[in-house]
Amino acid sequence: MRKRLFITISVLAVVIGLMVWDVYENKELKKHEAIAKAEFEKIYTVADIFEDANLNEKPTSLNILIIESEPLNPERVNVTNEKQQKQIMDAINNLQVQKTLGATPYEDMDYSINIESNKGYGLHVSEKKKQIAFLDLDNDSTKTENKFLYEYKILKGANEFFNALKDIQ
Repeated sequence: MRKRLFITISVLAVVIGLMVWDVYENKELKKHEAIAKAEFEKIYTVADIFEDANLNEKPTSLNILIIESEPLNPERVNVTNEKQQKQIMDAINNLQVQKTLGATPYEDMDYSINIESNKGYGLHVSEKKKQIAFLDLDNDSTKTENKFLYEYKILKGANEFFNALKDIQ
């Protein structure tokens, strides 16, 4: 009788322990899911992504590859006009973006922008999808930060940004 009671209590203790552990794991999982969801819903500015950039200053060089018209032989434009540089940089600084899943293939990319300021920065832009990918051109590829692994949906400032890019053509 005692042996049966001991086995029953032991089995009950194991079952209750597993149930408590499962509840704890579910709470932790939901907590991590909520953090990830909040991170994806966060709205960023270019300054948030390029934290150490000084994009309000006049860039030392601003090169734009216009891919939309000729993907195999894109037009390269070196923007030297200070008014156009300021217009493009202001438009970039006014963008508000949000992380998105997926990657834009090269054939869907419309512009590739390289900015030399205090560091080298790149933007790969799809006007059709209103998406942008940010690149830290001076960073060692083995140390790529998480924020550069995503593409971002442009939420605010898209018209001003794309009009500034079209003005250089």
